[in-house]
Amino acid sequence: MSRYEYNVKDHSAEQKSVCDAWNTAYNLNYGQIKYDIPEATGSGVLSSSFINRDIRIINYNLNLKDPIEMRGVSKEPHIDIMFCLGESIHWDLPESRKEFELIQGESYIGISKETKKECVFPAKCNMNILEIKMPVSSASILFQEDCNMETFESLKTRLLSNERHRISPAVGSVIHQLINSPYEMKMSRLYTEAKLLELLSFYMSESLLQTDKPALTRNLTKEDLDCVYRAKEILDNNLVNPPTLNLLSKLIGLNEFKMKKGFKEVFGTSVHAYVIQKRLEIAKALLDRDSLSVSEVACRIGYGNVSHFASAFRKQYGINPGSYMKNIRI
Repeated sequence: MSRYEYNVKDHSAEQKSVCDAWNTAYNLNYGQIKYDIPEATGSGVLSSSFINRDIRIINYNLNLKDPIEMRGVSKEPHIDIMFCLGESIHWDLPESRKEFELIQGESYIGISKETKKECVFPAKCNMNILEIKMPVSSASILFQEDCNMETFESLKTRLLSNERHRISPAVGSVIHQLINSPYEMKMSRLYTEAKLLELLSFYMSESLLQTDKPALTRNLTKEDLDCVYRAKEILDNNLVNPPTLNLLSKLIGLNEFKMKKGFKEVFGTSVHAYVIQKRLEIAKALLDRDSLSVSEVACRIGYGNVSHFASAFRKQYGINPGSYMKNIRI
């Protein structure tokens, strides 16, 4: 029996094909699948992996030519964890008459008890959502292994409130590793399961088990939020030689104070720290895959001083880049 059923308002062959793939991905009972979005519909990939304890990881990274209005029915309560890695997405909950939205860099966790959901996947939008679906029973087993009973009861209360949280650098790093597995077939399944447990451990610890860390609230206007994401885009495209704060604020049309405050609110870190973090992520990827030396990697990401690079890398990853390179290239 299918736990989740999806249908589309437009019954054209192209949209029905996408809907069929959605149903397959969400009801997968073994292994992994990958579905390429037809060229007539847009571009991108929908993938799904079945993990032990009836847990599924669904990753959709797509850009559609026309909107797709999809309606879904869930036949049992489950926990949803969603990470918005692309442009924002929203969906409606008809039974409670509520709307929900996730913007880039945010995550959502909660127990889904509503059976009906509606979502419009917009056209010409770079959507990328990583979603973890698990039965409540599976989550109870996982969480109780790491919590005492009092903490577990508090955790269940927070799950019912459907919270949003920022995606931290640590969580973001594990997500990147999870969706970019270096392995294939059987080893990939083992790697995916290991990374899933690592992701859940980081995410639960940061988002739910720290009682002094509240859920995310937004204090920015839609216009200011767009400016902040434009600032991030500019930084991502100029990590080696980023603009000054003054120039960046002029480029996005937001005063420097509001930009810095908004950037910290949305991404949980300062502009300067964000640039360093992203540089080091690139450095780690280069050390993982290329034959470059430490000094060459440092130069590639904009460090003129290798010692400064080594210090920053050690602070971020707890190991010197030279030692890391030797370990990874054995």
